[in-house]
Amino acid sequence: MTALLPIIIAAAVGLLVWGLIAVVVNPERAQKRHLSKRLSAEGRSGGASALKQHISLTLEDPALPAVLAKMVLVRKLQRHVIQAYPDLALSRFLLFVVGAGTVGGLIAGGATGSMLMAFGIGGVMTYVPFFVLNSKRAKKQRLIAEQLPEALDFLSRVLRAGHSLTTGLQMMGEELPEPLCMEFRRCYDQHSLGMPLEDALKDAITRVESTDFAFFVTAVLIQRSTGGDLSEVLGNISNMIRGRVRLQSHVKSKTAEGRFTGYILVAFPAVMFVISFYMSPEHAGKLMYTWPGQKMLMLAFSMQVLGLWSIKKITTVRV
Repeated sequence: MTALLPIIIAAAVGLLVWGLIAVVVNPERAQKRHLSKRLSAEGRSGGASALKQHISLTLEDPALPAVLAKMVLVRKLQRHVIQAYPDLALSRFLLFVVGAGTVGGLIAGGATGSMLMAFGIGGVMTYVPFFVLNSKRAKKQRLIAEQLPEALDFLSRVLRAGHSLTTGLQMMGEELPEPLCMEFRRCYDQHSLGMPLEDALKDAITRVESTDFAFFVTAVLIQRSTGGDLSEVLGNISNMIRGRVRLQSHVKSKTAEGRFTGYILVAFPAVMFVISFYMSPEHAGKLMYTWPGQKMLMLAFSMQVLGLWSIKKITTVRV
């Protein structure tokens, strides 16, 4: 068990660093700022202040202290929580994080009697809620991106049939598959309860966080202020999204070899270490049973995590 201690501690540190990177790093930050400016510029009488106030109210969690609520990292994490689980408050998510780490640490400490093992297992368990959150958010965003072109075509046909935009949102909330229908159903419910339709659509942007969805909302806002054929605009946006998805699939197929090579390079040292330990336990044991070797293992594991993140960033091409 002592030999596994440095590996567990290194895994905890690496996973925590990975979680913080996933929350802080946002490759589409410039596009989001540009879209926020476009949306805030819409409306000639207090449009920007209304949008800012509405988003701040949406992201507000009364259970959080005011000092934490103003931190950039906390607000980004809160936005991710809303995108993955719209009905989950950030305070409850943080409670899950602390609870998972505490329970994991107590169980590991009680089973092994080692304080360091308790901290290592507790750190690994602390990352589990972040992993579930990122997986749920990524899956939801991917499904919404795949469903959006068909949804825009559906809304375009509804408008051509003579129905209003509000009726179209209601029908989209009833007819479209999950999870996109939930967003339009929420927009319709908010509008039915008295919220302006523009604010309801802007509020959906904070939950979806998709450039394509922001294009759709921008087109609707411009059409409601200037007029025009919204059904034709929606058809053009739908065709643009389909073309971008095809290009993204083509780029993904071109970078598949690089991604696969990166995964092999990351897994190769661990596999070779296991083989060498099986063939010569005395030689490989110097890394596991001595403190200098344990420090080298922790450093190697941390660099492996950093290398995996770097390879992912290099092979990920934003279209």
